[in-house]
Amino acid sequence: MVSGLLAVGWPVPFLWEVIARPLPDPLRRTVGAVVSGRLKAAAAMPVPGSAAGTPAVPHQAPGPDRTARREERRWEDGPTPTPPAWADLEHQQEQLRRGIDRGPVCNADDGRCPTLAVVGETRCPEHLGWPLCPGHDGHTCTARTRTGDQCATCQDQARYARLDAALPVAETDDGTCPGHTSPCGRAAMPGDPYCARCRIAAQHDRDRVIQEWEAVRDAAVAAAHAQEAPQEAPARP
Repeated sequence: MVSGLLAVGWPVPFLWEVIARPLPDPLRRTVGAVVSGRLKAAAAMPVPGSAAGTPAVPHQAPGPDRTARREERRWEDGPTPTPPAWADLEHQQEQLRRGIDRGPVCNADDGRCPTLAVVGETRCPEHLGWPLCPGHDGHTCTARTRTGDQCATCQDQARYARLDAALPVAETDDGTCPGHTSPCGRAAMPGDPYCARCRIAAQHDRDRVIQEWEAVRDAAVAAAHAQEAPQEAPARP
């Protein structure tokens, strides 16, 4: 489904926004079912930036059964349908990319800087003097942030590393669910080491770990900013 949406011109940021929206609370279905429902809903919507306003994946009515096809054979009366050529799809996607406003380019170096300017600014992060992201787990990151904190990618990596350490998953060899907090033994879902019940329990614990991690991160950032702030002189009596 994702490959089909990309092929018809869905921009990656829009598609990522559809997939990565916060999960419903309480979570009554599996994560895969929620994401699948969002993709199906997106397929019925117009392609973002498309002037035609046609759905990304047009709805197709179910075809006749084999008995009806043997009796009528109506499809033989018309020409054989052919899918669009790959060159046509590439041309359509290129036209869509050209129609998306990427924003102004940095005006530093007499306008010779090829980097896009920050939204609301006239220069790129480097020419604005933003510090580099500190990275994660020894990784050197080339992104720059306004406050010198971790960029969104490094924050996600740190979050997932904390989840892997706090909620390890021991997969089984027989296709059964290993259980989240205790042995389970139920049949695991396709493409998932857990069964549906343990997956929901793991999702609740995952949300709890993320909330704790974000609280610790925000407290550390607030403490760092407090240390960097100039100390006010005490008022004289």
